[in-house]
Amino acid sequence: MSVCLRRCVPMGRRNSVRTQAFVDRISRMDQTPYFGLEDKVVFVAGGAGDIGRTIVKSFAEQQSRVVIADLDVESAEKHAEQLTSARVAACSLDVISESSIRKAVDHAVQRFGPIDVLVNAAGVLCRKSFFETTRQDFKESFSVNVMGMFLVSREVAARMKERRRGTIINISSMNAKLAVENRCLYGATKAAVNMLTQSMAVELSPMGITVNAVAPGIVDSKMARVRLNTPELLRQYTEAIPLKQMTLPEDVAYSVLFLASPFARNISGEILLVDGALTARMPLPKPK
Repeated sequence: MSVCLRRCVPMGRRNSVRTQAFVDRISRMDQTPYFGLEDKVVFVAGGAGDIGRTIVKSFAEQQSRVVIADLDVESAEKHAEQLTSARVAACSLDVISESSIRKAVDHAVQRFGPIDVLVNAAGVLCRKSFFETTRQDFKESFSVNVMGMFLVSREVAARMKERRRGTIINISSMNAKLAVENRCLYGATKAAVNMLTQSMAVELSPMGITVNAVAPGIVDSKMARVRLNTPELLRQYTEAIPLKQMTLPEDVAYSVLFLASPFARNISGEILLVDGALTARMPLPKPK
């Protein structure tokens, strides 16, 4: 079937066909893939965002008990209602406020019990050139993307430490490794997230806590479709990816599920790139 698609489908349509095929394949599954996460308590910081919502849904399908913690509490509550499960709850979370973090974590523990898995998916994206970037932009980006991740992790890890087990998964980005125009702050913050991830892994390992990061490539999201608003632009971006397909939110979510599962019990300090080999490729001029 894959050979037939390659021969018969025009290049401009190939990505959409492969993306739809992936979604259709998931929807046709008789059973949800097993990750051994039943009844695990999962706290998703930034769970109301595009990727966060998919991560929440994926854990809910695993019969985990999930708390959607987000500054946009209205969207978090709406998402919880849509999942129609008593195992999913929502609460307000400001990742740069220690009191807000403590309150949200307390709420999660009171509702479902001690937290087994923390997913740090909260973040902001500053799209400005180097010279347009202001001190306020710098402060906001590093406060939310780096300090916020650090503060939430510290609060949750302190409680995991008492139980001598736990899993922390940070959402990073390929931009930590690959520079992109007008994203100097975003890339810098995600590089900091990667280093914090590895430092935390080393320090928290003796306490039975694993720490990893998932770094998505070009994610096929609503935000991306706003930028890639023509078939030609979408084709150019897709062609730049060795696998010729954009990363889906589901790709990120399943990577998170794996790292949270017992199957990844001896993996810690890793940055898992989910980018179709985009960052592995050396950019070379095409022969004429």
